[in-house]
Amino acid sequence: MDKEKMKKEFKEEMGFVPPGVMVAEKLGEDFQNIIGQYHHQIWGEGVIPLKYRYLIALATAVFDDNEHRAKLEMNKAIKNGATKEEILEVLKQQVWMKGAPTLVQIAPLVKILETKF
Repeated sequence: MDKEKMKKEFKEEMGFVPPGVMVAEKLGEDFQNIIGQYHHQIWGEGVIPLKYRYLIALATAVFDDNEHRAKLEMNKAIKNGATKEEILEVLKQQVWMKGAPTLVQIAPLVKILETKF
């Protein structure tokens, strides 16, 4: 696939070009095509509705202590129909999985969440 066409498709679908696709460009056109196709396979049509896949990605980002990624995944989940209650449930689950110190980690997410709803 033409890399400019691929970037255009990502911008139309998501509003931005995923960072992994941009980095893959530096590793060669073939590699970028593989990463782009894989991205479409994972985030395209699937059995699990996209909203839930983004909630799973949010949980993974929180568990990995990746605030930037967690904010991105939370915004994508909201854009795809996730409710405030669903997001809070995911965050509560991560506190259960990682322990009370996670409350400090998720505080910025809760603050952003309050502005979204």
